[in-house]
Amino acid sequence: MFLGLIGCDKTENPIPPVFGDLNWSLYPGDSNNYLALYSFEDPSSNWSTNMNTKTHILLEDYTGHKCGSCPAAAEDALLLENDSSLGVIVVSIHACDVDAFQHLDSAMGFITDFTTNAGDVYIVDMPGFPANPIGTINRKPNPLDPENDVWFATSEWPTYVNQEQNSDLLANIQLQSNYFPSTNGLFIHVESEFKSNLSGDYNLIIYLVRESVIASQFIGGTTNLIDPNYNHHSVLSDNVNGTWGTLLSSGDVSSGTKFYNDYSIELPDPNFDSTYDISNLSLIAYICERNSFEVIQVTKLELD
Repeated sequence: MFLGLIGCDKTENPIPPVFGDLNWSLYPGDSNNYLALYSFEDPSSNWSTNMNTKTHILLEDYTGHKCGSCPAAAEDALLLENDSSLGVIVVSIHACDVDAFQHLDSAMGFITDFTTNAGDVYIVDMPGFPANPIGTINRKPNPLDPENDVWFATSEWPTYVNQEQNSDLLANIQLQSNYFPSTNGLFIHVESEFKSNLSGDYNLIIYLVRESVIASQFIGGTTNLIDPNYNHHSVLSDNVNGTWGTLLSSGDVSSGTKFYNDYSIELPDPNFDSTYDISNLSLIAYICERNSFEVIQVTKLELD
């Protein structure tokens, strides 16, 4: 699946942007009229003060539609997400180091390809991937792993989610979007604010997720049951700004520094695939340190 993407990035005190950096063919009308929705000359004026004081938790559930143990892991993830006190944001990533759990098989009803280029890269770039189901918790190193890799078994998720919710607030993120159904054009605006003095290479990464996709899932057990109407939840469907996203800061960054980033994408036509109806789509944006992979903040925006 291909998303047309053009982005422009700005810092708190930007060089005046060239109006038209975005794909204005996705805006149905005179692009100058978009200024009524968003000011590019003074991006800070588009945002109210971010009052969030909590570090949210990105739980990446690495799964597969032919993995019999994966539905139980998905249920565990959903329980954590539904506990609003924890601040967990779940994304299901269909990836594994062998094709077995992702393999398409029309005779058995496995006709939906859930894999993404980004998911395939993550399981290689982040060392030590074991097998599905497995997860990351803000991509923190697992203290029980001899190599301190970022992978956590399903049974470990509740313990380390509870530990992570007490982390210091290092950054905040706000998202805005404008959708134009006549062009399937989505314009995305992001404010990233660092809340502590940090050093490292910090990237902003944005996921496009489908909240619900009804498709076949191997349930496992002695009967080798396949559920043709399984609800795949919060499915990573593409990366808006690339596998490793947009570099915000390299080196030292001071508390209070803000960055503004803008993207335009053409969404798949929901007339051909109803799972891409805007009511079923969300954006998940997070900031991670590129070298350690650690996620320091994450937020989610439902597009409907």
